[in-house]
Amino acid sequence: MNTPHISPQHYEKTNLDNGLRVVSCEMPHTRSVSISMFVGVGSRFESDAEAGVSHFIEHMVFKGTEDRPDPVQISAAIESGGGVINAGTEQEFTVYWCKVAQPHFADSLDLLFDMIRRSLYKPEDIERERQVIHEELSMINDYPTSRVDSLIDEMLWPDHPLGRDISGTHESVDGISRDMMLEYMGEHYTPSNIVVSVAGNVPHSEVVARAASLSRDWSNGTRADPVPVMHLQEVSQLRLEYRKTEQLHMSIALPGLALAHPDIYTLDLLSVILGEGMSSRLFVELREKRGLAYDVHSGVSHFRDTGAFVISAGVDPSSAYEATPTILEQVASVREGVPEGEISRAKSLVAGRMMLRMEDTRSVSSWMGSQELMLGRMPTVDDIVERIDSITPRDLERVAGEHLISNRLNMAVVGPCRGRKRLMNLLKL
Repeated sequence: MNTPHISPQHYEKTNLDNGLRVVSCEMPHTRSVSISMFVGVGSRFESDAEAGVSHFIEHMVFKGTEDRPDPVQISAAIESGGGVINAGTEQEFTVYWCKVAQPHFADSLDLLFDMIRRSLYKPEDIERERQVIHEELSMINDYPTSRVDSLIDEMLWPDHPLGRDISGTHESVDGISRDMMLEYMGEHYTPSNIVVSVAGNVPHSEVVARAASLSRDWSNGTRADPVPVMHLQEVSQLRLEYRKTEQLHMSIALPGLALAHPDIYTLDLLSVILGEGMSSRLFVELREKRGLAYDVHSGVSHFRDTGAFVISAGVDPSSAYEATPTILEQVASVREGVPEGEISRAKSLVAGRMMLRMEDTRSVSSWMGSQELMLGRMPTVDDIVERIDSITPRDLERVAGEHLISNRLNMAVVGPCRGRKRLMNLLKL
């Protein structure tokens, strides 16, 4: 593939004395600045009793701080200048971020540090937010697409925090106390477990100086390790949940690869070929040729020591028994090899996506912070494109043969389907 030249973005990194990592990318042509604070803790670090505490804390830091006791002061500080602020909890990290106009950089960084370090956790706010999270959990369960994802996670990682919903359960959320939150914060929200990532028209020296000033009285702690994944799947399995819905929602998943595995980009490229985009094999075969699904796609997840390869589709209940073998046939087809032309198109798609993504300060900030937190380094777009460009047809065939195999299938189905035995026969269970 002849990949067009990409002007390299210059990432800079400074470790402060207290262990806080500060990374930045100066983008002088932009008017915005995006700030992300990545904390190395998420739902997989939680015990059963703590399930949902990472997500609960993420909610609570927006409810008032010592300097800004009214939650409106937090949102208004960003939105009054046209900016946006949000946060998210994942399995292995929690991120707090904002995107603002360049003149508001200093005040916005101060705000994020204030939220993470000096939130109030008022008892009345905790009880109010507890009800909000209960509603969130109920909403997730109401959506078949979310429910089928939950079932797949349980199958891939049974009896492990990765197999639980990030928000916890109704029972665990009821058991989360203020003291539990503060203790959890004290253990995990420490400088050496946090990366401050800034992208925009701000020099690295200014980012470092302001971060150092805001964290000078913040003492370090020790990083906790997550619960390791010990489960090794050896047989395929099926979960069926009957619901009176118009569509039947299905996911077929296989164990994937960990973040540091040398074959992750090869598996990612197989996902692009199979189910990412309107020219992918699954989309063309299931939607364009057979009309079996409106939406069908694949995706990959990579964690510290495990991963997943997932194919999802929504089909008419009567089409399930045709859609399932069709999906499996497409998976089997890549094990037999992929033509050079198709590989080249997929590589170009990946490179193009990355080039477009890296024009935005929010995307650059997120990329740097997540890579530094999870891998301890920040590969550039050029680095990734070069690795993808080096993937050969033999690499794809080898990785597909090793990982996209039929004896470790997981299939979850939510909808009006009672044909368990018929589906089991299709999966050869």
